[in-house]
Amino acid sequence: MMRYLLLCLLLGCARAPAPAPAPAPAPAPAPASAVARPLLALAATCEHKMPADECTVCHPEKSAEFKARGDWCDEHVVPESHCLLCHPELKFFVLPPLPEGADMVMVSRMGEDVPSLEPFVVPGKVTVFDFYAYWCGPCKEVDAFMHGVMKDRPDIAYRKLNIFQWDSPLAKRYMTNVQSMPYLVVYGPDGKKKGEVKGIDVDALARLLE
Repeated sequence: MMRYLLLCLLLGCARAPAPAPAPAPAPAPAPASAVARPLLALAATCEHKMPADECTVCHPEKSAEFKARGDWCDEHVVPESHCLLCHPELKFFVLPPLPEGADMVMVSRMGEDVPSLEPFVVPGKVTVFDFYAYWCGPCKEVDAFMHGVMKDRPDIAYRKLNIFQWDSPLAKRYMTNVQSMPYLVVYGPDGKKKGEVKGIDVDALARLLE
């Protein structure tokens, strides 16, 4: 027994030291769903409960600008995007600035018909079609989220379509089975449709961007 112990000491047959633990794998890039939602600040309002710097009652000279882009409520003589009588749920937010160089294009400004979305799909990018309206509060939340995502995702193309009203040509083509806005349609880099989101569900949108 003593000979065996001596041989072990001389030949080094003692238990080998435990191998060093393998290095931890590098963390994967954060998916879009991990992007924090930018906080939306409410715009300062005037005595008419409209954005102070855009109120056409306080600043009647601004009326022509809103009328020129079709944003006008004839019944209440204010911009449609400010009409609290037509849209009592309306809130006025200050959006974060769009990142420099972001790929955003306005496809339909006043509810004009767009026969097909495919010509506006950008090959090699994730293309997001956002059907919205000036007076849609939840639509601003999607805008804020997309602005935050696009800051770090140059592979995203953001295409905006203002339905203007529920009876516009654009709405009649795409919104027949949509009960609430925003309505988002997402295409992958391969040009194939990945999915759609009806209503305010930023988490579902984020999953489609991954």
